[in-house]
Amino acid sequence: MGKLKQLYNSRFESRIHEIDLMRGFLILLVVFDHLMWFINYYIFHYSSGFLTWYWTSNLRFVVRQVVLMLFMFTCGVSCHLSRNNKKRGLLLLGVSIFIMLGTHILQLTSLFGSRVVIVDINILGVIALSILLYALCQRLSSKNLFFVVGLLILFYVLITVTYNQYNDGTYNPLTAMLYCPFNPIKAGYVGDYLPLFPYVIFLFLGVIFARYVYKEKKSVISKKGRWEKPICLLGRHTLVIYIAHEVIFTGLFMLIGVFI
Repeated sequence: MGKLKQLYNSRFESRIHEIDLMRGFLILLVVFDHLMWFINYYIFHYSSGFLTWYWTSNLRFVVRQVVLMLFMFTCGVSCHLSRNNKKRGLLLLGVSIFIMLGTHILQLTSLFGSRVVIVDINILGVIALSILLYALCQRLSSKNLFFVVGLLILFYVLITVTYNQYNDGTYNPLTAMLYCPFNPIKAGYVGDYLPLFPYVIFLFLGVIFARYVYKEKKSVISKKGRWEKPICLLGRHTLVIYIAHEVIFTGLFMLIGVFI
């Protein structure tokens, strides 16, 4: 236990703790958000007024967008600090492809009844593709990265205008990876979804921010106290927590649903 505690403390001291802290808070919000859905779906069957209000409220929509943007932004900071973005991106892409294939196979079974569980692209896929895109141009100067951000914004405007004008309401998995003018989850096409745009832009903004603020790759905010350590620990393992909580919640609430 002594060595484990020493390792735990040394990791906390050696890392940029404010980034881990933010990611820790963000993953807690993600887990809470998903927990509300599982409770409403498996226990209350959408009959809870409060949970239904929460899930469909403008407040949740705004908070969700802020969380996603901050998550991508902190991923951009991590890209600046990482030694091998290509490896990280390919690893995440492999996980995303596994989830995509696995959910398509599960959809063919009757395990989830009428619930749609297909995931073509979600936050993991967006992060993977964004990291790989940055890996292609990470040798560019910060000024040139601003130019890349400008091109991404321009491309986002073009595809939103084009998709909104010509989309006939059908879901195309390939084009939806970039952007979709309607919510494919509400339309019943997929169980989880997040397009590459506009969120990839925030990863690049995070990289640019980190290049100026974290030139020395050291923390710029002093540590406040012990309370930060467990949250920072969560922030260091957001990928594992994201995948694990989905699997645990699904299995647990399906089991609970059998007895309700």
